[in-house]
Amino acid sequence: MVGVIGCVITFITLAIVIYLNHLEPLKIDVLMRDFCYDIRGKKYGFGFWFFRLITEFGNLYIIIILIVLTIIFTKCDYRAIILSLGMLAAVLLNVGLKELYLRERPLADMRWMAEDSTSFPSGHSTAVGFLYPFIIYLIYHTNLKKSIKNTVYVLCCLLIPLVMFSRLILGVHYFTDVLAGVSVGIMVACFCMLLYKLCEKYDFMTEGLFDKIRKSKNQEKNQ
Repeated sequence: MVGVIGCVITFITLAIVIYLNHLEPLKIDVLMRDFCYDIRGKKYGFGFWFFRLITEFGNLYIIIILIVLTIIFTKCDYRAIILSLGMLAAVLLNVGLKELYLRERPLADMRWMAEDSTSFPSGHSTAVGFLYPFIIYLIYHTNLKKSIKNTVYVLCCLLIPLVMFSRLILGVHYFTDVLAGVSVGIMVACFCMLLYKLCEKYDFMTEGLFDKIRKSKNQEKNQ
């Protein structure tokens, strides 16, 4: 609940400030935008390809791959269901907020990739704000080796700020876009963590759907 409240306060504060400024970039947005333009180097250089690769970890097909792997690993139990529904909720919430605000993206001439949607909040930041914290939470509650857990923790903790920063380097978002986006994502992740505890408490879908189907088929054969 602390995480939910903190994220809600952060998002509401940003949403109000941006709205009162008529959706124009704030001073911090301009400073961060110009800073990123100064350090990113030339287009098609190392910075371009590195951050184009990094930004894909907040893209839809990577998310689908991770969800499918979770479904396989958990045999489609409550963890996979919560992850799938949470990701869907985060995406729908982001789309709705984009349509509500209709904030223009940064300068078109300075963008390093094409984006058709509006700017606030960042969809990639919303995705990584939900996905990677919740994956950390899922991995924490497994019996995997400590070394594997620590590797996942480090990778997920690195990917969140890197994907956020990639959106600034590629010139497709303002700083407040990515901050608001990650706040929305973490908020949804916190709700999903609460739902995880409720499922365990009331023993809801703790047996994988794949196991249920297999048992049902075995019973039919025995009959």
